[in-house]
Amino acid sequence: MINIPTLSQLYNSIKADIEAELGVIIPSFGPSLIRVKATVLAAQLKLFYLAVGLLQKNIFVDTADPESVGGTLERFGRVKLGRNPFAAVQGQYVVSVTGTAGAVINAFTTFKSDDSALNVAKIFQLDTAYTLTGSNDQITIRALEAGIGSKLQVGDTLTSTAPIALVDSSVEVSSEAVQPLAAENIEDYRAKAIQAYQLEPQGGAASDYIIWSADAQGVRKAYPYARDGASNEINLFIEANEDDSTDGRGTPGTAILDEVEQVVEFDPDTTKPLTERGRRPLGLFKIHFLPISVKLIDIEIVDYQGLTPAIEAQIFNAIQAAFKDIRPFVAGADVLANKNDILNVIKIAFIIQDALPQSVYDSLSFMVDGTEFSTFVFQDGDIPWLNTITYV
Repeated sequence: MINIPTLSQLYNSIKADIEAELGVIIPSFGPSLIRVKATVLAAQLKLFYLAVGLLQKNIFVDTADPESVGGTLERFGRVKLGRNPFAAVQGQYVVSVTGTAGAVINAFTTFKSDDSALNVAKIFQLDTAYTLTGSNDQITIRALEAGIGSKLQVGDTLTSTAPIALVDSSVEVSSEAVQPLAAENIEDYRAKAIQAYQLEPQGGAASDYIIWSADAQGVRKAYPYARDGASNEINLFIEANEDDSTDGRGTPGTAILDEVEQVVEFDPDTTKPLTERGRRPLGLFKIHFLPISVKLIDIEIVDYQGLTPAIEAQIFNAIQAAFKDIRPFVAGADVLANKNDILNVIKIAFIIQDALPQSVYDSLSFMVDGTEFSTFVFQDGDIPWLNTITYV
């Protein structure tokens, strides 16, 4: 990578070259055409350096900028992943309505979520007209705002934005028809593209299941393992993006697991011939699509010197960020140099010291799901989640 010099460095370099070429010393004060010329050349040369730096940055997937700012990241993704970043998905909900038999709710009727709903004042629309039967009437409404900002839960109520003849204005959510999903984060998209370059497709090896699972929206990572005590069966543990998970910690819902099953069985690329889209290798009896298991980590730090709320927040954020990189290792798929599946006291101490080099305390310990460990290995579908940090 080239180092882009500052304008001052370029000016001084040009000025020094002119002085050496002419054998003169250009005064720093007073009018000087040469100083003006050196300043103009420095500004022009700076633009060349910036252009070269931008070009160099965008010839590698790990440093490329998004296309929205003139970069090439999505081009790498389209070549290797075969897609752009996933767009946000609009949630759809089945709601119960009451009214007189024969009454009609017209298409494009809108409803607004009430103050007691999970997300307040969000607008939903009925896409197809519905005629009430007078008993157990239900309609499916769609969020006008894509993503999780309009997510609702069973029991939430909404009110029609305009009166509907012979129909109660209030409706209640009875089930979720289509799970709302956040737009794919550009850095998650980059990570999946890098992963696709690093992992070589092998027709059913562990790396293939990781690559295939990335075709399902909402998936952060997949962890495939041979199933203990069963031949020709595998466990495929799925971790969801935090925003798309059921608990905000990475646990996928049924909709995401179902989509993973679809893309593992069948390539979603419809431009390929039908005979080339099957993915499951011959001889594999069963794939178990499973959610990851979140392990709650509680840390106790004894006698921390000079503790303040700001320091507590800084330590918590640093450990929480570090835990996002501690994940099960999949032999034969993951890069050995990136193996990071062990949590111990030394690692936690290092994280604290890296965030706050001045930290002084007596000792620390940690528990996993309420049991104290000095070292814990995350394997199969186990992932860590920082629950609490207690100072005593």
